[in-house]
Amino acid sequence: MRSLLDARQTAALRQTEMVPLRRRLRRGPSTAGRAPGEGRWALLPPPLQVEEPDELAEAAAEQLIARWGVVFRDLVLREHLALPWRDVQWAFRRLEARGVLRGGRFVAGFTGEQWASPEAIEQLRAVRKNPSNAEQVTVHAADPLNLTGILFPCERVPAIGERTVMYLDGVPTSGRVLGVLTSRD
Repeated sequence: MRSLLDARQTAALRQTEMVPLRRRLRRGPSTAGRAPGEGRWALLPPPLQVEEPDELAEAAAEQLIARWGVVFRDLVLREHLALPWRDVQWAFRRLEARGVLRGGRFVAGFTGEQWASPEAIEQLRAVRKNPSNAEQVTVHAADPLNLTGILFPCERVPAIGERTVMYLDGVPTSGRVLGVLTSRD
């Protein structure tokens, strides 16, 4: 941005060579000696250039598996991916063919292909074998774990204000605003 703005300022200064010194000083210091990439964003690395679209799709697939453990289309719809779902789906299939992931039906009630990491499969099996212990977890509505309306057939708790979602043994029981019950029990 600075280099673009500097070019505009330089062109404007050339057009107004006869502007009085006082007006030129109000415009700020000269940027003629500034090196490109210098300034507030100089420490950021250059953007990643992916030459192969399949590599980008596999990177996105690996990131989704690392984030969620089990991935399917309905879960990924809330993500804003830079590439279409079909590309990520092919990447999941390639990772499954290599033995990195497993495909199957891990979450009931959702159609389409599902993929899971081996660690997530072990955790799902352990949770299924354990009896219910009435564990309560409260999550802020802006948290990515607010999966109401996506994984659960209930109304969506919007990610605004002081709203929270309470889970009882992994099932949402209520959505609260400032401690006052606002939705289902």
